[in-house]
Amino acid sequence: MNTILEPEVTTDQISYITAVKMHVDELYKKQEIFGLSLETLELTRRFYNLYTPIEKVEEVAPFALNQLLSITQHLERNLVQETR
Repeated sequence: MNTILEPEVTTDQISYITAVKMHVDELYKKQEIFGLSLETLELTRRFYNLYTPIEKVEEVAPFALNQLLSITQHLERNLVQETR
């Protein structure tokens, strides 16, 4: 018998995604996005395409959540390097 465990969404993951979103929103509000690389701008586009409001995170497919977490990590790394 094969069983598949449903991955659980942790509050750490939700707060991490929310923190990165707030950082990106702040950059857009201050219009500091013009100094970012094309790669980072593309990551922000992908991030916003996958972003799901917190109240609907439970409904997101595990694959989509994993993809969102991966893009969030990559985006955060680029933002830290470029906004020093």
